[in-house]
Formats: sequence, C-alpha cells, structure tokens
Amino acid sequence: MPRPLTVIPINMVNNRVVVRVPVADYELNMVLDTGATSTALFQSADHGFEDLEKTGTAQILFPALDTAVTGSRLAPIAIHFGKHAYKPKNLLLIHDRPQVGDRLNFKFDGVLGQDFFGQYVVEINPKSSVLRLHKKGTRLRRYFSTPIRLQLKNNAPHIRFDHKFPWERRRTTKELLLDTGFPGLMVIWNEYHFAMAAGKSKIEEYKAQNKGIFTRATFKIGRLSFIEAPIFIAANVPQQLQRRDGLIGANVLNQFHHVIDFGNRQLLLGGTRLQTGLIDGHFYLPNNEPFIIKYFIENEAGSKFVIQ
Repeated sequence: MPRPLTVIPINMVNNRVVVRVPVADYELNMVLDTGATSTALFQSADHGFEDLEKTGTAQILFPALDTAVTGSRLAPIAIHFGKHAYKPKNLLLIHDRPQVGDRLNFKFDGVLGQDFFGQYVVEINPKSSVLRLHKKGTRLRRYFSTPIRLQLKNNAPHIRFDHKFPWERRRTTKELLLDTGFPGLMVIWNEYHFAMAAGKSKIEEYKAQNKGIFTRATFKIGRLSFIEAPIFIAANVPQQLQRRDGLIGANVLNQFHHVIDFGNRQLLLGGTRLQTGLIDGHFYLPNNEPFIIKYFIENEAGSKFVIQ
C-alpha cells in the first residue's frame, strides 16, 4: 500500500470518528463529518477562541439537523495531523455551538468537513484505531474488496442505488448523502417514501405531528448487504434535502476498514477481503422528533402485513 502523508490515532465516540489535533494553541477533538460543508470550530464554555483572528461571516450547513448556522470566518490556521499540517481556506467559528452541539449529541470542539475530504484520500481503520491521510489522487482500489461509487454535488458525496424497500410498490433509485456526522445508518427524507410507509389514513396526521417512522429493512448497496437494518423515515422533508432522498450515516462504515476518496469518487470498504460485521442496531433520531415503530412483513402468499 502507498506510504501515507501521516498516520494518527482516532477514537470512536457515539459512532463517529474523532481525532485529537493541535489547532493554534489548542488541543481539539474534531469529528470527521462528510455532511458538513466546511471545517469549523465550535465555541463553547471550554473554548471561546477569542484570540483567533476573524475576517468575516459565513454559514455552515448541517443536513442531518436541517440547520444552517451563522459564524465567523477565521484567518487561515494550520490543523496538525502528526507532522503534516492542513490549512483550511475557509475555516469557520460557530458561535451557536450549545444548540448545535446538544442536538448532535456530542461534546466536541469542531468538525472536519467536505473541504478537508476534498484535499486527501482518507483511510480509516476502526479496528486498529488509526487514520491515514494520503495525497489526493492516490489510488487504493486494489487493496479493498468493495468499491461504492460516490456522486459529488457541490463537493457533497452521495451514494446512488436501486432497491425496492418493503413499503414500496416498485423498485426505485435512491440518492442519499454520505454523512459521517450522523451516527445512525439511514434517514429517508422523501414525500413518496413517507406516504408509502405511513399509509393514506395516517399521512396528514403524522405530518402535522412531525411524527416519523422507524423500521427495519434488508437491502444491498454495491456488494454490501444489510440485514434488517434500522431506517428512519421522516414525516417532513428539510429544506436542505429537497434534491436528495435522505442520508447514509456513519453506521454504514464503522464496522469496516474503509477509504473515503472524493478525488477518485469512491468509497472503499473491507480491506483485501470483506468480512462480515454487525452494525450498531440502535435507532438514532436526526432531530429528536416523535416517532412510531412499524415493521413491514411479507407472508407466504406474498402479501404484506404490518406490525406497529
């Protein structure tokens, strides 16, 4: 395998990959977040970052939260990964950290967003707890058994696949944002899918109450099969998600040695041989909305019945 630019340890916290890195005079815990548009620091009681030079204002989007947060644009600062330094061109300081942080269910100091992933080939091995950064353009396909094509839209990574979910009448194509900042497996934000899952008699009631549906489904993405995987189907579609069907979270990746490669538009899983792993089967709510649990089951005659 090609020699990386650097190798540093990682921690897995609430299903997210966290690195502890020096930034200016601080030692910060940063989350690897492919859903966040920019690398950002979060102001908090621990770190006010008042000494950092501010050059303007900007926004960062958190699709899993349906939130756009306004913050300050910071003068360029190096983030050190061992002996290698990354200097974001658009580093932000988020002043609204308590609300965003509480909803993300973490106490971290910031996120490494899509701008970071656009500069490197990012290799993550949860089992050995290491992160390897490779030069952009490095090709690692030969070392991993399962490639999944990434579609980049404004530098945001998406995964597209065809499958018929149990609440659907026909097979459809899904396009979901790859969002490693969300700890769950999959969120569906789509009017059609919600209508099929809720049923005609409950659509308006559930939408008025913003009540989503948790269920489980078996499906396949590329060569990777998920058996009875937890999926949340939201009642209302966030404004930021109008042009996609939802998101795939960190739970898809964290059982595997994997590579996120924006430059070559690939997600690589499984090392040289894909091994069976057990995903975290917990249900994760993207926005703490109310929900019901509903299972779609086919009987021997091929018709469906529902356990709610």
